[in-house]
Amino acid sequence: MGIVGSLLAACGLGGRSDVGAVQDALRTAVEALPEHLDGLVQFQDSTNAGTTIGGVLVLAGEDRAGVEQSLLTVLETVSRTYREQPGVRRAFVRIEAHPEGDAATRVLAADVVEPASGANVTTDDLEAQLGG
Repeated sequence: MGIVGSLLAACGLGGRSDVGAVQDALRTAVEALPEHLDGLVQFQDSTNAGTTIGGVLVLAGEDRAGVEQSLLTVLETVSRTYREQPGVRRAFVRIEAHPEGDAATRVLAADVVEPASGANVTTDDLEAQLGG
């Protein structure tokens, strides 16, 4: 690594996140929520495939509105937990949820947090709309 690369890494601009640590932090935070019933949050940070937080979750809620509220809580937790991790960059958030026993009722992250541009929610959108 050259001088410029060393300086960028020292400033937190040139390195990549520790995928395992970020994924563990996200999973631990989401699985601790009473809204979470099943499913795993996945984190990917790749130069080729980009940076994505995704997963298919079973969340508390007897109907679509209940699952939307649970997903909003999950996304607030994801936003806060993600920002606390070192070396992270903007990520696409592709989390979907459904109530227990009803996989046909799907609630997407974009159903509860409006993307600033395009069809995909990003961690920037979560922070802007949900804070945390």
